[in-house]
Amino acid sequence: MREIRFDRFGGPEVLTLHTDAPVPEPAPGEVLVQVSHVGLNPLDYKIRDGSSGRAKDLALPAGTGREMAGVVIGAGSDLDEAELGSRGLTVGTRVFGMRGPSDSRGTAAEVVALDADDLAPVPGEIPDEDLPRWAGLALVGLTAIATVQDAAELREGQTVLVHGGSGGVGQLLIPLAREAGAAHVWATGRAANAERIRELGAEPIPYDTGDWAREIERLTDGRGVDLVLDTHYHQTFLPSLDVIADGGRIVALPSLADLSPARERGIDARIPGIVASRERLDHLVQGVRSGRLPLEVSKVLPLGEIAEAHRLLEEGHTRGKLVLDARA
Repeated sequence: MREIRFDRFGGPEVLTLHTDAPVPEPAPGEVLVQVSHVGLNPLDYKIRDGSSGRAKDLALPAGTGREMAGVVIGAGSDLDEAELGSRGLTVGTRVFGMRGPSDSRGTAAEVVALDADDLAPVPGEIPDEDLPRWAGLALVGLTAIATVQDAAELREGQTVLVHGGSGGVGQLLIPLAREAGAAHVWATGRAANAERIRELGAEPIPYDTGDWAREIERLTDGRGVDLVLDTHYHQTFLPSLDVIADGGRIVALPSLADLSPARERGIDARIPGIVASRERLDHLVQGVRSGRLPLEVSKVLPLGEIAEAHRLLEEGHTRGKLVLDARA
């Protein structure tokens, strides 16, 4: 089978397509999936270049990718037909999901084995042409849920600023914040993506045509916001500390974010921890089916164009999700 691997840390060029990779054997508790599409995330290139904490103990050569969508084709010896049926994961079922935090294997391959608890069925009414969106849903969706529900502890009536409102996670943070009862949501993004941010339920603040921090000060009459959800961090974390209201909080999504500047000023700062569970995957399913979580896919590339996909990821201007087609 075909699989993307890298044997050293570095730029996108270290990613290579192997055509003779062995088909994995599902371990107990695992489901074997024929992959149709692979969702890509900034975490992928940070692992590839060695800058992520997840790269520290990674054995090379290694695969890449954390999430995918596909069709169940088998299972471990302990998962019989009855057990798979009780989970809705019988052979032939279309599924989506992501590798748990402790699983360092990739998903950019034609066949993968994943823990059954990290998968959920794609609803039957979803057409196959919509599978790219489901391939990119699990990681950003679970990240967004962990950010809003766990780390942010968002309360009804609070005001929120989302950095990166048109990105993969940002497109889910906005509706989840509204769902949690936020009184007002502002979101930074490029001016070209302002209408998309409005569609999601936030008021856009273009960062490429003005000073977003000054605009927040103006919009809140100098009070600031109760909560900042920062998907960017590097250019936005420190300036955000100046627009947080007394008693407010900032949640930075990068796992290696340095929170000390906020804490030194007495500001509550947190990093979300992803909780992978069937319950939360099912919550994402309900959100997509109802239209409350309208995640957008910006581009679908063939599996062999993984290096180009990583270059686009690193540019940081992708609207919505980048996805690989594992069949192409």
